[in-house]
Amino acid sequence: MRQFFFLAAFALAAAAPLGAAPGSGSAPRLVGFRVIERLDATRTSAPFPKGRPIQIAFWYPSASASPQLTYRDYYVLSARDASFPPPSAASEEQALAQYRSFLASARVPPPEADALLSTRMHAARDAAPLPGRAPLVLLAQGNDHSAHDQAFLAEHLASRGFAVATVPSQARIGGRMKSEQEIPAQALDQAADLAFALGVVRAEPNVRGGRYGLVGHSFGARSALLLAMRDTDAGALVSLDGGIGGAAGKGLLETSRGFDREAATLPILHLYEVGDRYMVSDLAPLRALVRSNRWLVRVDDMRHVHFSSLGVLAASGTTLGSVTDADAWTRTAWDAVAAATASFLERFVISPPAGGKARAWTPPASRPLHAAEVLRRG
Repeated sequence: MRQFFFLAAFALAAAAPLGAAPGSGSAPRLVGFRVIERLDATRTSAPFPKGRPIQIAFWYPSASASPQLTYRDYYVLSARDASFPPPSAASEEQALAQYRSFLASARVPPPEADALLSTRMHAARDAAPLPGRAPLVLLAQGNDHSAHDQAFLAEHLASRGFAVATVPSQARIGGRMKSEQEIPAQALDQAADLAFALGVVRAEPNVRGGRYGLVGHSFGARSALLLAMRDTDAGALVSLDGGIGGAAGKGLLETSRGFDREAATLPILHLYEVGDRYMVSDLAPLRALVRSNRWLVRVDDMRHVHFSSLGVLAASGTTLGSVTDADAWTRTAWDAVAAATASFLERFVISPPAGGKARAWTPPASRPLHAAEVLRRG
């Protein structure tokens, strides 16, 4: 059962139901999307003698709304996220066959699987960007996840005015973890992948330089924190039920090269659940980051997998909803998490407080969100 929850987050999360609003608040922006493929020539290995392949999924505020992508368009990127072969019908069909087979093993009826694949998203491929430069957010994927696993959140943030970039999980490029003892090395790999992507997208004419935001789901929160510890331009970190607030692998990240608790000075929002017996919450590591202002917000009606876009897909009453323990409030909870993420980044990345002064922030009111426990820097 544990394997299912992790694979479900990898294989299924990304699509918005038809008609879902791309963002909250007034006048959400249209969204563009494109893929940037680069080799990190500074990191060669036996599998990658010419450099580590980094597939960058890139969303941005746009001037065009068509042609809109489908969930299928995001999912098939996973067929070439560890190499850059030309897209082919055969490779895409192979990936889609694996997707359908996995859903069938979870007793998802074929019509439901086909409906997910054909769902229209809100981004338009290669659409012209809006004039000006957008503040940047880097999305750090959960373990073994790819672009589609956070595509809906990325579209939401882009509709709120951010440029958003993500790369596949380090486990999809260099190999899956065999034990928790690999956490330090794999977190460093993902942090390096994110840093490389940061350098690439900062060269885009529609991306603002300087302060940027970080969002990390599950394992990705560890890597995002490592990156923030070495880059003072990192302006805020949102942890989506991240490993930095979990019992699994507790204490191992602290052994990573470059881990420096004193260097963690950026504002941190940790959104977490307590109902998943496989992802037990432990907030002690976050409490130890005493040089940072931290907001700890418990979220009801969600399991760990719902902090991916599975929180949108797994509506109560569907097969996916049943298998992942979604309830009637899970979609509302996901919307609240997305709104809180955007609000936090707007507060501390777009308009940071002057002179290093602390700034108050309160999560948007929503039934599934508990009041924030605020820990001020010492």
